[in-house]
Amino acid sequence: MSVYRMTLRFNLEDAKERGAAEYLQGLKHGDCNRFVVSAVLARIRAHDAKEVDPTLLDSIRRIFREEMRTLPPTQEITVPALPAEEQEDQSVLDDLELFG
Repeated sequence: MSVYRMTLRFNLEDAKERGAAEYLQGLKHGDCNRFVVSAVLARIRAHDAKEVDPTLLDSIRRIFREEMRTLPPTQEITVPALPAEEQEDQSVLDDLELFG
């Protein structure tokens, strides 16, 4: 049997990485290998199929909505009028666009 060995390092100061490390430490050696292989293969399949995790999409939508609520109401933006000479130039450019 050919064996490929890999060392994983977890940043124990990061809550997510610490949680993953603790979970893996609680598994038996064979179970840990099967779990890691299954997780890697699932991620590869999702990437290859361009699948979007619905829970991830829901999380993104929720965060976006929360952020949108914190924004101030929209304000009307007024664009200053161009000087007469620039208006003529713009008119000529608009006419030229009609010719493609």
